[in-house]
Amino acid sequence: MSALPQSLSPSNPPRPATSPATARAWWRAVQPLAWTLLVVASAWVAGRALQLDAGSDAGYWIGVAGGAAMLALFVYPLRKRVPALRHLGATRHWFVFHMLMGVAGPWLILVHCNFRIGSMNAAVALFSMLIVAASGVVGRYLYGHVHRGLDGRHAELAELRAKLEATHEKLAVSLSLAPLVRERLFGFEQAALTAPAGNALALLWASARAARSARHDVRSLIDQALAAAPQTLEAKRRRQIRAHWRRQTTLHIEQTLGVVQLRAWERLFALWHVLHLPFVYVMVACAIAHVVAVHAY
Repeated sequence: MSALPQSLSPSNPPRPATSPATARAWWRAVQPLAWTLLVVASAWVAGRALQLDAGSDAGYWIGVAGGAAMLALFVYPLRKRVPALRHLGATRHWFVFHMLMGVAGPWLILVHCNFRIGSMNAAVALFSMLIVAASGVVGRYLYGHVHRGLDGRHAELAELRAKLEATHEKLAVSLSLAPLVRERLFGFEQAALTAPAGNALALLWASARAARSARHDVRSLIDQALAAAPQTLEAKRRRQIRAHWRRQTTLHIEQTLGVVQLRAWERLFALWHVLHLPFVYVMVACAIAHVVAVHAY
């Protein structure tokens, strides 16, 4: 296969199909909402089936169980901050326990009140709990972008950059017969890595749009590069080269996007921490006031 012409340029490039990476990204985005709706719906069904009243014996003890589950949420942050507790089990297991209690607690409280709001004190306690639960869902989504798995290991920006740079030489050799593909790929990387941080949400949006555009252009340039190849190249070999180039370029674009967006996710996660703690304090204060009011009056 001879060197391809330098004058190739995309002309009405076809719209690429949704890649598996894009599908996984969409699922990660909607997964917290899907689980939240499932928890709320199941609590509504359970409450209607049992026809509970918060003042009944069953309703009272379900409320106690829900309150205990919410208190158990504090075991995970205490385990991280108290040196004596850090050796009690793996971080992954404690985080899973934290998430389970974060689901079980609100579910039991919703069943306890059967989606009915009584006194003003109960209403404030309920809505503060729902705010904390919703904040936890958002935090879990952000956590997944700045940590690897559930073991608490933070993704390192320097490590991601090193992996990205390690692919340069391999891509330069692999795409030597498609110089415009290589030029577009490395151009996207340079522009993305030098983009100003600015607003975290704006950076996420702009980098995602730039990545989509780069995938679009690269696929078109690959097709045109192969179209300009010698006619003696077998059709099977063309398909193999196309698949190989697409895998390499898609991986490189995803790696570049990961490096760029990690900065934005870290900023959002730090901001979430600042906002989440006041909600937790309000929830605890309201829960204590609710318990005292129930037993005193």
